[in-house]
Amino acid sequence: MNKKLKREVWEKEKYLDFAHKGSLDVEHPGMKILLKIADKKNNILDLGCGDGTRLNLIDGRGKTLTGIDISNTAIKKAKKLYPKINFTSGNIERLPFGDGRFDFVYSAFVFEHLDKPEAVIREVLRVLKKGGNLLIIAPNYGSPNRASPPFKGNRLMKLIAGFINDFFRDGTLGWQKVNPIADRDIYEMDWDTTTEPYLGTLIPFLKKLKVEIIESFSCWEEEGDNPGPMQRLFRFLGERNVYPFISWGPHLVLLGEK
Repeated sequence: MNKKLKREVWEKEKYLDFAHKGSLDVEHPGMKILLKIADKKNNILDLGCGDGTRLNLIDGRGKTLTGIDISNTAIKKAKKLYPKINFTSGNIERLPFGDGRFDFVYSAFVFEHLDKPEAVIREVLRVLKKGGNLLIIAPNYGSPNRASPPFKGNRLMKLIAGFINDFFRDGTLGWQKVNPIADRDIYEMDWDTTTEPYLGTLIPFLKKLKVEIIESFSCWEEEGDNPGPMQRLFRFLGERNVYPFISWGPHLVLLGEK
């Protein structure tokens, strides 16, 4: 957990208002899967729940809904807004729940803010029931053709090295760390990124942990406006399922089963 970000960014009302707007985007491909799976599940955990907006979207009779977030401010707000949902503040690297408690655990746009994503994934699998589902949605910043706002390296070298590494994966997650640029005075989208997630390495990492991959894609349809010629080529290949470009889209979405 990044204590400086927690204190200067994640506890601020301005940040929570920004995150709240993003949580309302039910048209995102990952959110459509989230809502579909949640409709079939009874005991659900939201990792990095913020003010509880996403959990409220899937609220329904007979469901036990739980949200956890590092921000005390967010949890206080969530409890006030949605008193029927269970909320707790805590570090998701060490979940305060028993083994096999949930049948669905999801995380939407949280993994890019983690210091130890491997530890979080192992904790998710610990609290997930056998046969339960996990869903991860995140920016695909670790893709060879992309970078987060705080990235300071050479983009061309990242592209070349990433392309080569896609053919020699060893089953490790290997997500690159970056130094966040957000502070108490200035915040823009994902300036608080600390880790660059990548679908291409997430899949073999989860398979190594005996997770069955039900569905995965990189949301090429979410590509920004006016991409360059090379990016248009990557999208053309990715949308035709050409490896490794199929994993090079702007967001990663992965649905797995324990």
